[in-house]
Amino acid sequence: MPEARPSILFFHAHPDDEAIFTGGTIARLTALGVGVTVVIATDDHDSSISDCRTRRLEAEAAAATLKVDRLEFLGYPDSGLGPKPARGSFAATPTEEAADRLAGIAVGVGATAIVTYDAGGIYGHPDHLAVHRAGLVAARAAQVPTVYQATVDREHLHFVATHVVGHAVEALMQASSADRPEGMLADALARPIDGKLAGGTPTVLIDTTVDVSDVLDRKRAAMAAHVSQIPPDSEVMLLDDVAFAAVYGHEWYVRSGPSTMLDQLTIP
Repeated sequence: MPEARPSILFFHAHPDDEAIFTGGTIARLTALGVGVTVVIATDDHDSSISDCRTRRLEAEAAAATLKVDRLEFLGYPDSGLGPKPARGSFAATPTEEAADRLAGIAVGVGATAIVTYDAGGIYGHPDHLAVHRAGLVAARAAQVPTVYQATVDREHLHFVATHVVGHAVEALMQASSADRPEGMLADALARPIDGKLAGGTPTVLIDTTVDVSDVLDRKRAAMAAHVSQIPPDSEVMLLDDVAFAAVYGHEWYVRSGPSTMLDQLTIP
């Protein structure tokens, strides 16, 4: 009887997060024959976008570029950047509800690992914090043995051009009118240094770093597919190849549980 194909599930908050934070890892895994499922908690509930299917279609285009096997949307409304998520939004949804749905997908695809976010949601967005919580609960419910918490290397990104996380934290701070958005863990947000990175995880706590430089063209194309969020004239898309590689050429995780195919991609 043939051995079961390895399967890893990536859980993300919004369309474009999958490309920005894990696109290179996904591209490398699919090239190795690993089955990759991407689950996105929210989709088109952004009143600033006239086409209600825009973000879902962009995610589908990005998934095709990365050769994702299965793309699922939980369909919750985006919670926005305010200190109190709106009723019915993803961050306001009971963790167990979203986790049960995610666990069902994980069991269905035979996932041996779930990728979620770090405890600070990478940069503190309410939906990202909810992804962290639901991802951990789903892994236990589905008896998935390995969890990777996607993050960014806080120190590394101080020395390169601004990562989109830096801009996201600035927007979050402005929306909350506070130094720390309400609900943020005490150590989850590092103040921007010279307008650069805020959030993420200190280098010493990161145990899984993936070099994605050999698939950077696919990662960049997947990011570019999210044109409503990352337009062609954005700072990200205008980076030259060297600068883009410096900022987006590595992806970072904190692993719990046994190693998987993802660990074969890591830098020694």
